[in-house]
Amino acid sequence: MKKSLFQFILLSLLAAFLTACGSDLAPKKETMEEEALQVVDSSSIKKTNDFESILRKYKTISFDTLKVEYADDENDKRFLGKELTLKEARTLPIGLTENYFGKLSGVYACYQFQIDSSRLGLITRIPSEYESTSIVLLVFDLQKNKFQNEYFYLGSVNGDAGEISVRISWLFRAKNKQLQSFVYDYQSFHEIDDTLTTESRDYFLVDCMKPTFDTLSGNQTQLKKRFRNLLKTED
Repeated sequence: MKKSLFQFILLSLLAAFLTACGSDLAPKKETMEEEALQVVDSSSIKKTNDFESILRKYKTISFDTLKVEYADDENDKRFLGKELTLKEARTLPIGLTENYFGKLSGVYACYQFQIDSSRLGLITRIPSEYESTSIVLLVFDLQKNKFQNEYFYLGSVNGDAGEISVRISWLFRAKNKQLQSFVYDYQSFHEIDDTLTTESRDYFLVDCMKPTFDTLSGNQTQLKKRFRNLLKTED
């Protein structure tokens, strides 16, 4: 009888011990599940950090009027910029999918400036037909933490078989503090003996505040007169 009582007491103590251990283990399992959820959510943090590494490559500037042009001159370093890695360049809305002529990306971070309280303007040199001779304005939305899909060509130089096309732009703030761009497009064609046969000049005024970069004016006569001081060195 005594032996049976002793076994009963021993089994009761063992059951109580196991129950207590089980209650202690339960919170640990819940904590592990919470930690697993935190790891999954950290992907958004990584995305932010990826963008931050790109933004750090852009030099911060401020301006009243900024002339943007590509210059094929090793002494002109205004828009050389810092080259992005291929991985970084693929996050931009320019459609780059592979290395550009054996370089990292052929995309160069030049300047950043504040468009308004929620957006950054990023002046970026990107690949053209043969070299990185195009300069575009990208827009980064700080609130949405993403690049705007649309971008605008500020400057470029392209030439092939006697045909030359050049774009120069001036970024400036209008009286209402809205960002605008005055665009000057030049095209010419030369024969093999370098004889000039055709030549054209076009002017546009563009609203850079809207995602679609709307054209405010294409009146050639008025624009040429209004911005004649900017054009003095170009014509």
